[in-house]
Amino acid sequence: MNKLTFWICIICCPLLTVAQQPLRVLTSYQEALMEAKKSNKLIFIDFYTTWCGPCKTMDKEVFTDTEVSGYMNKNFLTVKVDAEKGEGIDLAKRYKIKAYPTFVVLNGKEQEQFRFSGAQPAKGFLETLEKNLDPTRHPDALAQRYDKGERTPALINDYALEIMKSGNEQKGFEIVNGYFEQLSATEKMNPENLFLYQRYAMDINDVKVQYLITHKSDFAKRIGREQVNAMIYRFVRLALIPYANGYHMKQNKYDEATYLALKKRISEIGLPDSLGIGALVKIADAQATNKSSAIIDAYESEFPNITKSDRFLMMLTMATFKDDRALANRAKTLMTAYIPESEANSVEVLNRVLFELEEKGELINFQQIRYQEALNKAKAEKKLVFIDCFTDWCGPCKWLDDNTFRDPSVVKYFDANFINLKIDMEKGEGIELFKKFGVTSFPTMFFIDGDGHIKHKLVGSLNAKKLLEEAASVK
Repeated sequence: MNKLTFWICIICCPLLTVAQQPLRVLTSYQEALMEAKKSNKLIFIDFYTTWCGPCKTMDKEVFTDTEVSGYMNKNFLTVKVDAEKGEGIDLAKRYKIKAYPTFVVLNGKEQEQFRFSGAQPAKGFLETLEKNLDPTRHPDALAQRYDKGERTPALINDYALEIMKSGNEQKGFEIVNGYFEQLSATEKMNPENLFLYQRYAMDINDVKVQYLITHKSDFAKRIGREQVNAMIYRFVRLALIPYANGYHMKQNKYDEATYLALKKRISEIGLPDSLGIGALVKIADAQATNKSSAIIDAYESEFPNITKSDRFLMMLTMATFKDDRALANRAKTLMTAYIPESEANSVEVLNRVLFELEEKGELINFQQIRYQEALNKAKAEKKLVFIDCFTDWCGPCKWLDDNTFRDPSVVKYFDANFINLKIDMEKGEGIELFKKFGVTSFPTMFFIDGDGHIKHKLVGSLNAKKLLEEAASVK
């Protein structure tokens, strides 16, 4: 081995070891509790369900992050708990879990230290953990430090966020804006104060954003032109998107004078073409005509020039072309070209939109019989009962009716293999079945045998492929 190879091994191998450290997950809550009493570590519980999309995002994108896994392995004993199976059912009740994912941190005496809910990117997730483990950043400690007159950037950032999370956004913004107003011109451009624009500025009309735009060149000298443009781009984009995706037109909120003033302001700011703002303006101009043909023309010409996230937002609206076969086919072609670039969760959503653009067939044969009759019939025919639990006001329920339940392959399979029922959970026998089945959200679907035993449960509006996979797993 030569000297160069030797030193590469010495320098790089430790880094490779750290980078490959996976998240250690214990097999059960009881195992975590026993180990916590021995090691004096905290227990981190990830309450999830198999149907929860944000839970899957955390598993795929956050818990696999090496910085996250390393930090959690050092500070916690991690256990993942399915809130709908095994010990998870009782644990979810004990800790009053209402949303997924919810993360609960306990000590070895089962005393709750803190909790938070919802998916976060890796950086934000780590920040939340670090803040909750630091006693000086505890909400009570933050309040005491603020009341004693401390006005450091880190304190203002933490304290305002805690105030807002408690539900008092007005007070949180008063703290932030009061801090901003007492800063000198130089201090407003300091890197440690950029959180004022990145976290606590909501739109292009915010006084902080106006200051950022007005002093764009001064900020560029201090923190770099690229970072300033990226910060301003966020607010310009937020102002422009409701015009570009047609929201203002659909909600009858479009005002030509306001839109033209925004265009003029965007032009004066002068962001680089590479950010795609000019392309969004062209799409917004097409939306302003309120002509479907002009809108699809703009999508086709400008899709290559906008960001992937903006293409996703535009594609979400394409079901509006479904009533015109020629436009629907053009929209399908465009979506088919760009869907592969999307993340897994986004692909599923976009495929639903794509399916809405297809010509629809007949609905599944939902039989007009009572629940007990369906059980008797299923027993006699050696089939299962498939029940779609819905309500009149449920949007995803209607989506199922208009799309998945009209897919020819779904219709064929379900009519052949199940006794199909649609039951409104707010009317007739549905009121009692709602309690009997323990339905908590809509749509909920059950596969039940002739003796009334639930064999499988599904929650949410699944696409045709997924519904068929789930149905096949029951048979």
